[in-house]
Parts: sequence; structure tokens; C-alpha cells
Amino acid sequence: MGRFNLLDEPWVSVLVEKSGERIDISMLDFFQNAGKYYSLAGEMETQNFAVMRLLLSVIQTVFSRFDYQGNILPGISLNDQWVQTEPVDEDDLEDYSFAVAESWEQLYSYGFFPDVLFNYLEKWRDHFYFLDDKYPFYQVNYKDMEGIMERIPKKNKPTSIYGKNINRTISESENKIALFSPVANRMIGKRSIKDIQSPAEFIRWFLMFQGYSGLADKVSLTRTDQRSSKGWLFDLGGVFLKGSTVFETLVMNYMPVLPDDKQEFNGRIHRPCWEASGSDVVHRLCQGRFIDNLAELYTNWSRAVYIDPEIDLSGPVEINVVKLPEVEHTEKSIEPMTLWRWNDSGPSKNCFTPRKHLAERSLWRSFGIIAMRVSAEGDIKHRQPGIFEQYHRLAKSTGSRWTDLVGVSMESDGNATSWLPVDEISDSFQINDLVITDTDSDGWVIRINDAVEVTKEVVSGIFKNYLRGICEIRNLKIKNPADPIADGFISRETGNMYSIIDPVFKEWLSQIQPDDPKETKIKEWYLQLRNMVLRRGEDLFENCYVRDLTGKENEGRIENVATKYWKFVNMVNKKLGREV
Repeated sequence: MGRFNLLDEPWVSVLVEKSGERIDISMLDFFQNAGKYYSLAGEMETQNFAVMRLLLSVIQTVFSRFDYQGNILPGISLNDQWVQTEPVDEDDLEDYSFAVAESWEQLYSYGFFPDVLFNYLEKWRDHFYFLDDKYPFYQVNYKDMEGIMERIPKKNKPTSIYGKNINRTISESENKIALFSPVANRMIGKRSIKDIQSPAEFIRWFLMFQGYSGLADKVSLTRTDQRSSKGWLFDLGGVFLKGSTVFETLVMNYMPVLPDDKQEFNGRIHRPCWEASGSDVVHRLCQGRFIDNLAELYTNWSRAVYIDPEIDLSGPVEINVVKLPEVEHTEKSIEPMTLWRWNDSGPSKNCFTPRKHLAERSLWRSFGIIAMRVSAEGDIKHRQPGIFEQYHRLAKSTGSRWTDLVGVSMESDGNATSWLPVDEISDSFQINDLVITDTDSDGWVIRINDAVEVTKEVVSGIFKNYLRGICEIRNLKIKNPADPIADGFISRETGNMYSIIDPVFKEWLSQIQPDDPKETKIKEWYLQLRNMVLRRGEDLFENCYVRDLTGKENEGRIENVATKYWKFVNMVNKKLGREV
């Protein structure tokens, strides 16, 4: 008999919209009352991202087969378990695409999930038990794990992973102790209390572990011509749209049809992991089959996991894992919720691969990658996230409204053999839907991207050169190789400058109305940028050392901090104007 059914037991952590209270609810409660909850509220934003994609996979699956009224969509054939039996025929694809897009509009406008979603979940109730000897959720059963181990030479058991390895606020291994752990290191018997989590918390961390695993565990089912997965989400520079409630957030990120360059995959069978046995999921990954549907991608496994169904969830927890192969990492993937980068070298040369967020770089600095269909230079080394199509769908449906774009990513330890998660990166900016979809040649997207590029040029170019000039006055080498003192000074001050600019730029961006005069609005930003940069440059000048004022001779001229400062001021004025 299964234990802890995810449909009934409280495990999804949310913030209640009116009170701001954080509570745990079941999946059925979540879908029934999604309009009452403000956001997911797990222990980390990366954890929320993993949980959101599981919830999205339910929506992607149900509404790839049924419309909002519960009618079967054109071209769809289902079995008794409501599983699509064949891809939509090419002759029916146009009618199917129109019907599924129309159903999205109904879903968004009505503001609640219809009965067909709950009826589907009831049909699959037996596959939503977290602990079960037959269909454990996101896991293989004992028989499946035995079959897996028979295929691994010289390995008679999988790797054991404990609660403190799964909890990413600790991320502690058996031989590397987290010195500043948020969980006390008391012992119960032979096990640390760090291993103990509530069942709800354990499930959330477990789902996150499948998405952000790292490579520290040793036992693998990966062939020599394959690479082991460190978790599909680990490699993403994740991006998604955030609404005022979790209902809005889910519907805004539910893609009824794929973007134009992936239309060939519309009408394919959605295959969430709970509709297959654990052995089938593992087999598909080991065969390297291309994932052609979002429900399967959103419920992708990085590990074959076995958990004893009799485990006591009130005590220390232990899971047994085996590495699985990673999925397609190039632009062939249908992944819509990531930034992309072009590779000029390496194993993915001349291909796009997911681009992770950088800790020191705010999301708005990637505005062009997100919002522009082609790069400013018009070259091919630019790929827009597929989720951006949802902005156009929203703008068409609701007109002028404001939506948050959220970025989330996991930073690693940089060790190629372990690739352990060490910290998360999360950022967002808010913008009007009609503004970010104004992609005409002189539209808002082009103008905002120009403002972003000018901002980066001023900070990473002009201001950074001023910092280099100060280092030169101080006889600090700035290249070949750079003096660590100079490198630290330049990096720190450049980062500080962006930290000053970030909240001001986000506020300016969020205040843009579709009908605002573009030239006036852009000049407004340049004025703010000019004032902030010059003020910081002046602070550095006024707090210089005596040695900086003395300066040094260079080709018959005296250079000191004053000459560097006035050159900096002139460069800023030339770029942004003296009065803008």
C-alpha cells in the first residue's frame, strides 16, 4: 500500500495572497485554490523552480489532450487512462494548434482550473504515492533497481545519499562538512540530525535533487559515449514569467504550442514520468531518445532513485541513486525556459547551449538575449528563450499589464569531477507586456536594448578604464598578468557601480508606459545614469591618496588622478551628453 500521496498530503509550500502566511498544501488544494496563493514558498528559489515545472507538467499534459470544457482536442486519440496513443496527424495539426491555443485563452480569462484536470489526476492517483513498492513517484521500485545494478559491472549497490546531501542549504558530503550549516549537528544514534526533515520538506528537496544533482556520486548507468547528468536544471539559466498569483504564474508559463522554430513538435505525445514505469523512464534516457514534449522534459530524471517504501520519514532519510545520462543540451532541445549562448569552441562548437546566469550580473543586462528575436548585429549567434512567446500571447489577450520576468540558476563549485551546487542566483525585473512585445524597428525593445548596451559601455568601458587609470597612477599592473590588488580594486568598484545602478534601472524599466515618448524616456535614463556614474567617479577622486595627486611622468606629461578623472568626465559627457 502506498504512503504519502502527493495529491492529498500537504507538501507544496505557498504564500497565501492576503495574509502572507506560508503554508504547505496538497497538489489538489494547490490546483483548486491557485488564485488564492501569491507564490511558491519553498526553501530556495531553485527549489521553487523545480516544483513549478512539475506542476506545469500536469497542465501541459492535460491541456495537450483536452480543451477547457473537457472535450478531446481535434486529432487526439486516448486510451482508457486518458493517455494520447498517437501523435496528432499532420492533416489535423492546424485545427489542433488553433484549438489548444484557444483553450489557453479560456483558461487564462476564467481564472481557475476546470474539472478535467482533477479527473485526470484521479485517474493517475496510484502513481502519485511518494513511497510505494510498485509506482513510487519520481523513482524506480526495488525490482527496477535490481535490474539496473545487474547492468553495472563491479557494482553491487547504488550510492547512498542522505538528507544533508539533498538539502541544498547544507549540501554536505560525508567527508566535506559544512562549517556554517543552518542545521545543528546533533546526533541521534549514529546519524546526524542534519539528515532529518519533515516529509513535505524531504519531497521538495528530493524533486530539487533530481534537477540539481551535481556529479559527486560515483555509480553510473551512463555509457562511455554519453555524459552523466548533473541535473537538467543545473545547466539552465532559468527564466519564467511571474504573475500576481500562482494560477497566473502557471498559466503564463504553460505553452499550448511551441515557438515557430519548434512547430514540428506540436501535437507530440506528452509523456510525464508518472505515466511510465520507472524502468521505462530509465530505458528512454539510456537509449538517448530525444525529448520532444514539455511534460517529459519538465519531469526529467538525473538519477534512478530507490527509496525503501517502509522508510520512517520522521527520522533520518536515505536514498539510493544511480547516475543517468544527460539529455540533449543544444538548440535542438525544446527547452523554453532558459537563456542560450553560442559556442565558438569546445565540444558544442557552432551550437547553442543553455547559458547559466552569473552571480554578479543582473537579469536586465541580458535584456537583448531575452527580448530581441535577432541580435543587434543581426548575426546568427543569438537565440531567444522560447518562453518569450508567452509575452506576445499575454499582450494579445489582456493588453497593457505588468509582468515580472524571473531568472534563477544554480552556481557550482567549479570542480569538473563533482560539480557540487554551492549557491543559487535569482533576479527579476518588471515590465509592461505591450512594451516588451513592441519589437518594431523603432519599438520599445530596440530602444531599451540600446539603453542597456550604452549602460554596459559606460560602466564596463568608460568607468572601468577610469579605474585602470587610477591603478596605473599607483604603478599597479593591470594586465599580463594583472596585479591582484589592481584586479580586486577594479572588480570590486565595477560591481559596486552596477549595484548602485541596478535598482534605479529596474524602477525606470517598470515605469515605462507603452505610449510614453521614447526619446524623452531614454534621455531620462541617461540623465540618471550620468549622475550616478559621475558621482561615484567624483567620490573616488576626492578620496584619493597624496601619491595619486603627485602622479607620474608619461612621455613628457604629468599624469595623475586629476587628469584621469577629467578624461573620465569628458568621456561620460561625450557618451551621454552634458545635458540630456
